[in-house]
Amino acid sequence: MKRNRLALLLAALLLTVGLLPGAQAAEEETASDGSTAPETSATSTIVVDAWSGRVLYEDNADEQRPIASVTKIMTGYLATETLTQEDLSTVYTISEHAAASDGVDGTSMYFEAGDEVSVEVLLYGTMLRSGNDAAVALAEVCAGDEQTFIDRMNAKAEELGMTNTHFSSVNGLVDENNYSTARDLAVLGRAAMQNELFAQIVGTWYIEIDGYSIENHNMLLSDEYMGRDECLGIKTGFTTAAGRTLVSCAQRDGSRFIVVTLNDANDYEDHMALYEWAFENYPANVLCEEGEVVTTLHVGEQDVPLVAAETLVSSVEASDEANLSCSMTLPGRITGTVSQGSVAGTITFTLNGETLGTVELLYDAIVVS
Repeated sequence: MKRNRLALLLAALLLTVGLLPGAQAAEEETASDGSTAPETSATSTIVVDAWSGRVLYEDNADEQRPIASVTKIMTGYLATETLTQEDLSTVYTISEHAAASDGVDGTSMYFEAGDEVSVEVLLYGTMLRSGNDAAVALAEVCAGDEQTFIDRMNAKAEELGMTNTHFSSVNGLVDENNYSTARDLAVLGRAAMQNELFAQIVGTWYIEIDGYSIENHNMLLSDEYMGRDECLGIKTGFTTAAGRTLVSCAQRDGSRFIVVTLNDANDYEDHMALYEWAFENYPANVLCEEGEVVTTLHVGEQDVPLVAAETLVSSVEASDEANLSCSMTLPGRITGTVSQGSVAGTITFTLNGETLGTVELLYDAIVVS
């Protein structure tokens, strides 16, 4: 990972100080040279910096397409957002509806109606083996019935800003009216990988639970391709209408990226080539670190240190590092009491006018007026 960039950025900082919350300094846009990403066999492709969400490469990323089993990313994500760690050991009785949902051409856990299965098996069965029956059972566990869960999937998609996505299925077996785009799936993948339980599940290559042996379909996790040191998950898919679909996440030396390809017969090789390009051209920059003193603010008769509330990392092309900038929003004159750890303001980092992230600045001392 690259060294912390904060000191260099602060040296050129344009500071906005005002009483109105949210006021920010204007930034000048400068074009980045950019580098050429390798060509793929995909109909739609996107590469995103997982830290900041910045798009590094895209090709036909907004075409609505059937997405097959990468639908289950939303199913698994919503389930892990709904369930607690204690819920994983809960035993669920497989319904007739769930048992009948594997389909002729679909992958399955081969549950039978009346089987008693833990929620943990349903989660791993959905995300690793891509069990269509497991996905339906998981939806029933979380929402009572499949349609109610589908409605929640669409509500979550709207919340995430997935404006070109609609779900009509929890498993993607049905292509009609179940679609998304490479861009929207990158948004979903980035959000889902921030959920610790979800990331743990999709990063698992093989697991045995309650007598079930479950292996991941995502071959990027295998040593034949990237292996678990670099590949972190996420999900594969295939139907005749969708073709091969793949959303993946990988990291190296502090950089972390999301890659999405839709309808790509050469998906594993394309993902590996795109990752090599991204790792080579977009090294990680630590923009600020949690607890790092960013500036000071005069409060009463004291200069109080302000520290970053969290660490912010972004992958930036070497030729573009000079275009990194930051601006702070702070209050005007403070005369009252402030408590340590309370929010004083924010610092926003931009690249060529595009926001990479905003971090709260916290008072690092108590001042009593």
